[in-house]
Amino acid sequence: MKRILNSTVIAVIAVLLLGSLPVKAVDRPFAFNGAGVATFIKDEAGNVIGGDVTSTANATHLGLCTTIGRVNYTSANDPDHPRRLLSSGSGTITAANGDTLVIEFSGVVDPSDGPTAIDRPVFRFVGGTGRFVGASGSANAVVVINLGTGAFELTMVGNIDY
Repeated sequence: MKRILNSTVIAVIAVLLLGSLPVKAVDRPFAFNGAGVATFIKDEAGNVIGGDVTSTANATHLGLCTTIGRVNYTSANDPDHPRRLLSSGSGTITAANGDTLVIEFSGVVDPSDGPTAIDRPVFRFVGGTGRFVGASGSANAVVVINLGTGAFELTMVGNIDY
């Protein structure tokens, strides 16, 4: 009887100790494909200096999701490409279940001679809520922007740890 009691106590202690160990984040592939619109912000001279961004997408680990954020544009001071801009910003992606993923990004916008521009930002995952608390990782992206309407398409591929 004493042997059974000792075995039971040891098993309960082992389960409690193993259950209290922190779970290490796991590196997982990440893909995001969506579309949205940027409401451009202009300075007094009419130059675009930023935009408020909203989008809907389908993303791994998030399902159907929505994104809100802010993008800022500054001159790249590139004499060979005077229209080139640096982009940076942050946002929040909200998953189908309500968990959020916080992102930061920076890139370079290359306006074409037509109505579109291409931005190739790098997105960094910097936390969130729910299962994304403490999330990290990065993704390379391509954004095709209609400069007249602010409509854009965004594709992201990378890795996320959570």
